[in-house]
Amino acid sequence: MPLRNTPCAGSCPIDRARFLRSTALTALAGIAGAGILADPAFAQVGSIAPTQSHGNVLTYALPAKEGALIDADRGVIVARVKNTVYALSITCPHRAVTTLEWIPETKEFHCPKHDAHFQPDGELIDGRPDRAMDRYAVRRAGQSIMVDTAAVWQQDTAHDAWSRAAVTVG
Repeated sequence: MPLRNTPCAGSCPIDRARFLRSTALTALAGIAGAGILADPAFAQVGSIAPTQSHGNVLTYALPAKEGALIDADRGVIVARVKNTVYALSITCPHRAVTTLEWIPETKEFHCPKHDAHFQPDGELIDGRPDRAMDRYAVRRAGQSIMVDTAAVWQQDTAHDAWSRAAVTVG
């Protein structure tokens, strides 16, 4: 008999549909990240590496189109959303131990451990975290952006700095 409307201690079971959706999306994101699929829908995600690095300041080429570019080695996501570029932390803000994934079909980041979903600009949609993704300080330098990974802003503790951590392009 299924349990309904009962509090759960520790971890709560998730319903079958949500589990299957999360599992399928996680598998597709992994395949897309490996570059195995050539579907245009996966053009929203890609890898990026800095063109220069000076201590905590990383320089990246300005993204030419909307989407998420991931520097997995340094834990930085460069996202371009409606002519605004953000530099986001790749770790889930709930515990900062889980790596977030980009889900191109829904155009959102997902934390498989905490079943959290975030908009491309880092705003929290739903899930266990009580705040948005962390943003790094970012500024434009010609056709590049400079990301200061020492200046990381949390939405709940530095809301004004978090809100300003963006570059307008186009």
